[in-house]
Amino acid sequence: MVIGVIADTQTLLTPDQMKEVSRAFHGVDAILHAGPVGDLRVLDQLKTLAPTEAVCGNAESHEVRSELYVRAVWRSRGLKIGLIHGYGPPFSLTEWMTKQFENEPVDVIVYGNHFEPKARKMGNIYFFNPGSFSGRLPEGIRGTGPSRLGLLYIEGRKVEGQSLVVNALT
Repeated sequence: MVIGVIADTQTLLTPDQMKEVSRAFHGVDAILHAGPVGDLRVLDQLKTLAPTEAVCGNAESHEVRSELYVRAVWRSRGLKIGLIHGYGPPFSLTEWMTKQFENEPVDVIVYGNHFEPKARKMGNIYFFNPGSFSGRLPEGIRGTGPSRLGLLYIEGRKVEGQSLVVNALT
């Protein structure tokens, strides 16, 4: 199974951006959006490519916050995948996110906060952040970086994540 992962879209995707997302997510089984979506119509755009689940981020309008949860658990082939944007300082983010799912332990946590691509197993949980689609750099770094998406490869209980740089900024 392959899952497309995106975070930090901030607004409706342009036709050029959709073309890049479509190319990167060609053949994925599902898409997870780790917020902020910025505009609920982004989810409609992504749903044309594959079934899509999303959570709200920390910079969302009232409309988006009223439609999306802050966190969700998505089940796939025996794995529980926690989906959350994430909040707080980078040095304690993994501990904070783990606590958010302590009542329903997960195998994977997909998140978007701090915009630093990450694919790492810590303890029993695999943490995956694709990086920022809008090109934001990790906290503390100034400027704009490349637009990023991610792919999660799941085979049995084995999970691997890959961050991709795409030419989606316009």
